[in-house]
Parts: sequence; structure tokens; C-alpha cells
Amino acid sequence: MHRITRLFSIIALSAAFMATGSGAVDAQTTMPSDEDSADMGRGMVELSLMGGKVSIDYGRPEMKGRDMLAMAPDGFVWRFGSNKSTTFTTEADLMFGDQSLAKGSYSAWIKHVEGDSWSLIFNSEVGIWGAPGASRENDVLEVPLTYSTGEESVERFTVELKDSDGKGKLSASWGTHRLMGSFSAK
Repeated sequence: MHRITRLFSIIALSAAFMATGSGAVDAQTTMPSDEDSADMGRGMVELSLMGGKVSIDYGRPEMKGRDMLAMAPDGFVWRFGSNKSTTFTTEADLMFGDQSLAKGSYSAWIKHVEGDSWSLIFNSEVGIWGAPGASRENDVLEVPLTYSTGEESVERFTVELKDSDGKGKLSASWGTHRLMGSFSAK
């Protein structure tokens, strides 16, 4: 019975992650991608590092009174946005700590490892829609993210890329949840 309840919770959580709301895109940090210009629920962030450009094209679900990340069970893998999977593209080989990611395009996924432990997963399949998502067999890299909480709640899921002394800083905010990681060009 516990397995059935957990299965229904995961299905409900997946369906809720797919829902997006309407509204304007924050022009300071995101803009619609050319491919999805009709879908104003998408965002695009870019960063130029020595060696090339890094970009993230992602869906921007709204909280709508929910706290979806708090409901994610341990081990749950989320598509890092909504609708079509998030696409992480890099023109340079990158280093996440001591782990390397070859230049190219990947779908990006967030995994709730357990408690406050989260990770970012890069998968060789791109353009995936809906559940269950990309095959975990095609994961090419999993890197830890730092979790924190913010004082202000962010209604629409927001991803930012910033340059910090020649290194890339990735942050994802939704509600009061903050996930952060850093990388550098190889």
C-alpha cells in the first residue's frame, strides 16, 4: 500500500511540475528562445566564458500556492523546468569541480538526493517532453548543487547564469528554494 501511495505522489508531483502559468517573461534574466517563441513559459539565459558561450533554455512553471520542491521525495529526478526538457548547451568543455563535461547540448535534470542534498544531471537526450523523461542510462554527468533558502519567494521558476571572476555561477530559484553550482571553462 505504501508503494502505491508513493507512486501516486510521484505521478501527482510530475503532473504538477508540467503545469505552467501565463505571464510576462523577466527580460533581465530570460527571453523566449527562437524555437519556442510562442511559448512565453520558456526562458533562456546565456553566459560567455573564455572558450565559448553557455546557454540554458528552460520552462518556467509558477508556484500557484504550491511548494513543489518541498514535496519531491528522496531520489526524485525532475526535468529542471516544465514542458520540454531544459537544454544546457556549451561551446566549451566545462569543469564542475573535478568533473568534466564535454562541449555540446544536453538535457538538464535536477535530482533530490535526500534532505537538503540536490544534484544537477546532464543527459545526452535533448528535447524530451513530459514524464518519465530521459533514460537514466544516458546520463553523462551528475554534479552536486548547494541548497539554501531565500527570504523572498520567487513565483516563476528562474535560472540565472553569472560570471564570477571568470567562473560560471548557475542558480535556480523557485519559491524560497535556491540551488547553486559553479563551473569553469576547461
